[in-house]
Amino acid sequence: MTLSELYTHIKNSLTAQFPDPKERGIVSRCIVGGVTGLDGNECILHPDRRVEIDNTAVNNIIKRISDHEPLEYVFNSAQFIDIELYTNSNVLIPRPETEELALKIVGEIQARLQRDNRGGDKPISILDIGTGSGCIPVYLATKFPGCQFSAIDISDDALATARSNAERHGCNINFIKADILDYQTSAMFDIIVSNPPYVLESEKALMQSNVLDYEPDTALFVPDDDPLKFYRAISKFAVGHLNDGGKLYFETNEKFGVETAELMRSCGLQEVEVIKDLFDKDRFVVGM
Repeated sequence: MTLSELYTHIKNSLTAQFPDPKERGIVSRCIVGGVTGLDGNECILHPDRRVEIDNTAVNNIIKRISDHEPLEYVFNSAQFIDIELYTNSNVLIPRPETEELALKIVGEIQARLQRDNRGGDKPISILDIGTGSGCIPVYLATKFPGCQFSAIDISDDALATARSNAERHGCNINFIKADILDYQTSAMFDIIVSNPPYVLESEKALMQSNVLDYEPDTALFVPDDDPLKFYRAISKFAVGHLNDGGKLYFETNEKFGVETAELMRSCGLQEVEVIKDLFDKDRFVVGM
């Protein structure tokens, strides 16, 4: 079979799922790449190239995609900024907003290193709360291996996925199973970051089946009557576990940026700032 024949077969099989030809083409090229190990664009650049394909496996993948299963779970792979992560249905698929959050922390670490001129001094310590796939600490650890990273999650399965990603990229991260609602530690940190559950239960009706049917509920949803429960617990924790000048970084529901900032101030955090994402939505809140 040629790459062109494979691409055409996949694209024609996904017409109902992806009526928009452009989107269908993008997804089809991703599948071509996933089943051949080649760059998906090869089917456009070298359409006559022949490949050996397991038709049963290809059709199974097409069925999974047709059933709305995300590509990131089908191929157990997701891109996060410039690194590749192992993903499965035990963890959320990393979003562009979380990439923005990680890049903001890159800037903070760089500023601290320049300001403090840390060499053999105590390393910058960073805690990720609700780490999921480990995308934030793994990415940061690839850029700043001299920092000290810890990450907690309530899910054994999520932690196994995060450890796999840390091992893949040669990162030294202390993973801890814990529930932040009652977590106790004597450790202190320079930076605490969290992208906790923040989607309201009432917003389920607005979400697509590829999210609802496959991504873990516990990492997504909070009750409508207490949407800031995790932000409250983490803010209180941060006040007692941030070093002088330490910072807390949140990713938030766009509806609750201002409320999250007010909550952080009420817990004792200072210089709290709501920051918009690339889509001009209140997405991040930072406090000292």
